[in-house]
Amino acid sequence: MGKSVLSLLLVSAGVLLGSSPISAHHGIAHYDMKKTITLTGTITAFDWGNPHCLVHMDVMDDIGHFQHWTLEMSATSAMSRRGWDKHTLKRGDQVIVETHPAQNGNWLGVNSGPEFALKVVINGREVSTR
Repeated sequence: MGKSVLSLLLVSAGVLLGSSPISAHHGIAHYDMKKTITLTGTITAFDWGNPHCLVHMDVMDDIGHFQHWTLEMSATSAMSRRGWDKHTLKRGDQVIVETHPAQNGNWLGVNSGPEFALKVVINGREVSTR
């Protein structure tokens, strides 16, 4: 009986350890991948971390009110391969970013993954997201 309990514990631990990366990723279902918008604004923060880097920016709307957008980028490993690091975006940088917006109208966008990486211009210089 001792061996079967030990075997069950080992199998259970393996399943739990193997499934954690799968449950951590949430996907892109809440973004409108058929719609691309262009945002022009000022960086307020850049979170360099996993599972995704986050770009926080202020964008002025048509009537002069600020919208505080958050854009989801790729993981740090993928961003590093494209030449990005934690210093690529700094508070105050002026940016033009193409993004796929959230379907519910919240000020969220997604720019991660090579299949839907979009244009980013920082202080007049285009940087690679592919």
